[in-house]
Amino acid sequence: MDMDNMWEKIKKGLKDGAVMSVEKIEELTKIGKLKVDELAAKRKIERNFLDIGERFYDLAQDAREASAPSDLVIAKAIENVRSLYAEVAEIGEKIREIQKAAKKGDADDSYADDSGV
Repeated sequence: MDMDNMWEKIKKGLKDGAVMSVEKIEELTKIGKLKVDELAAKRKIERNFLDIGERFYDLAQDAREASAPSDLVIAKAIENVRSLYAEVAEIGEKIREIQKAAKKGDADDSYADDSGV
């Protein structure tokens, strides 16, 4: 095997590899873009389900005196949401208490500074 023939085979192999790499990159790029589109569509579905759930909860709240939901999973989920709303309210109250105490502490500190102590 002569040297020129060997270099020609090497060059051809490198060219073929480069072409294959470009094709693979294009394939992966197209797939990547489609995966992003797929994820965006799934997020839109999730947002719609959230909207449906929130609307259903609101409707169930409006009708809760009239009748409870007959589906046990839905009834339990509604009860969980009610409990979580109460928990959020409690946490909010604790935050306000801490903020009020901090403001009072700041006022006490500034009063002490004014007295020359």
